Amino acid sequence: MSAAPQKKVACKAALVNLDEASASILRDSFRQFRITAVDVTAQDGNWLSHEKFDAGVVRLEPGCETLLEAMRSSPRNRNMVVYGICAPGEHMRQVSKYGINVMLTHPLDRQSALKVVRSTHLLVLHEFRRYVRVPVITEVQLEIERARYTATSVELSGGGMSMTTKSNFKIGQNAEVSFTLPNSKPLNCSAVVSWVDPQDQSVGVRFDPADERRGLIKRWIEDYLEI
Repeated sequence: MSAAPQKKVACKAALVNLDEASASILRDSFRQFRITAVDVTAQDGNWLSHEKFDAGVVRLEPGCETLLEAMRSSPRNRNMVVYGICAPGEHMRQVSKYGINVMLTHPLDRQSALKVVRSTHLLVLHEFRRYVRVPVITEVQLEIERARYTATSVELSGGGMSMTTKSNFKIGQNAEVSFTLPNSKPLNCSAVVSWVDPQDQSVGVRFDPADERRGLIKRWIEDYLEI
């Protein structure tokens, strides 16, 4: 007699300390992609030791660092996809080191929230083969022709990264990029500007395949995507 097939465990998203209006929108959005949203009220990370979550949504406001630190250091939940909610330009530098994966604008708009969840739900569902790049938001320092610039990462892969920045770059420029990811030492790698989109104030760089330091970035991605 063949063994009965095991029922797949539903993916869960923790809605941490959210107001009811925001929570309602996100519950509906996640539900459309087979993700169960659970309301969590907490001031510390004790809740992370009791249950496994695939995603967590946090309002990025003063004091949220305690929760983000707990989420990123939790043995069971450190690789969860973290959605941050904040007003444009609010409280980002202080939380950069926690590698927020996805940003939502406060107050939440139902259609915009659904669009964001739709574009990122594959990562929450662990369908990594269909999600080549890891969304991660962290501050990036670039050194180009002895000048220093600041950008914010959007997506990261073993071959390069995309960023938003108000600085102007040219395709083909050589760069030294420096950034920090959750649970890692500061990372550096030689790169070249591979594309520029002035309208969206975004830029992409390709890591130098000959730079041995690229291996540390690839290992972080492999560890992050580990189920």
